[in-house]
Amino acid sequence: MISSSQSKLIRSLRQKKFRDQHRLFLVEGEKMVGELASKDSENRFQIRELFATPEWIDNHGTLLQSQKAPITEVTHTEIKKASNLVTPQPVIALVSMPETRFSVEELLHTPVLAFESIRDPGNLGTIIRTADWFGIGHVVCTPDSTDLFNPKVVQSTMGAIARVQVHYLEIETLLKSKEMQAKTIFGTFMKGENIYETILEPDPLILFGNESHGLSGRLVPYIRHKISIPSFSPQGKGSESLNVASSVAVVCSELRRR
Repeated sequence: MISSSQSKLIRSLRQKKFRDQHRLFLVEGEKMVGELASKDSENRFQIRELFATPEWIDNHGTLLQSQKAPITEVTHTEIKKASNLVTPQPVIALVSMPETRFSVEELLHTPVLAFESIRDPGNLGTIIRTADWFGIGHVVCTPDSTDLFNPKVVQSTMGAIARVQVHYLEIETLLKSKEMQAKTIFGTFMKGENIYETILEPDPLILFGNESHGLSGRLVPYIRHKISIPSFSPQGKGSESLNVASSVAVVCSELRRR
């Protein structure tokens, strides 16, 4: 069973300050736990403790053989009390935050998605999942963006968090760096060059702005090409803009199509 101290710890991880304090975050569900347990090729994430129903434990013997983390047998009711989900899953895990050492060289010869002040956890999770689908391994967010280990972000990635590295950096400082001078910088705007008519150079850094305000003026001087996704709705009858996560999917698809 889940002890009172364990239950208190699990509930506390809903808040960033306690995730940072304990260097832990919560992962829920068979797919998510399975991804981190077996497909984290770089071993960045370490499962510290598993809580699972007897049925799940019985059905995942092979997976559990590779895990050194203690396993606590629990009931569905106990998991429901600890879960952040509307429909609780048969397994949850406490996972250590990875110790990361960033080097700008990692970004030089690969496409990079960069985001200014992304605030919606669902958007960030979907962005990471989309990056994974299109084989983009690096995402950069400004420090004021939503936390990678927010439960809604983690769940929305559907396991892609194990394969996509998210770096929290001051983007302006990054773009000023000597190493980044040779990298082509694209910026997404409501008014820019039609992406379907733009030559997308290989391995660019593509900037996306805040959900409400777009990209700030301080980043514009670093942008070589302003691009936009045209609307095909009848004039005056369409939506005002695309959701940022949807924009990422379109841009990544067009980048890879080339």
